Amino acid sequence: MKAGYFCLLLVVVVINYAWSCNPDGDNKPTCSSDNLNLPIRNFWDPTCYWLCTEVGAEPICKRCNTSGMFDPAQGKCIPYYEWEWTPPCPW
Repeated sequence: MKAGYFCLLLVVVVINYAWSCNPDGDNKPTCSSDNLNLPIRNFWDPTCYWLCTEVGAEPICKRCNTSGMFDPAQGKCIPYYEWEWTPPCPW
């Protein structure tokens, strides 16, 4: 049940993201209940990702470990030698 809820939430976030994507921005989110504790790609720095911990708070740029880069497809940091650049916006 929790996995289904998480997948549905992820789909909603991805659709919203596709409509509001700005490839020239850094993708810094506005923290809301929809994106709490959900890692979000930082377009300008692949060694960190945005993380909202409180509604209305400033998102935190969480750093991957020294040899890691954020992979938005997996939603986590991976070793730099496995990381591949992907376009920031799906269109």
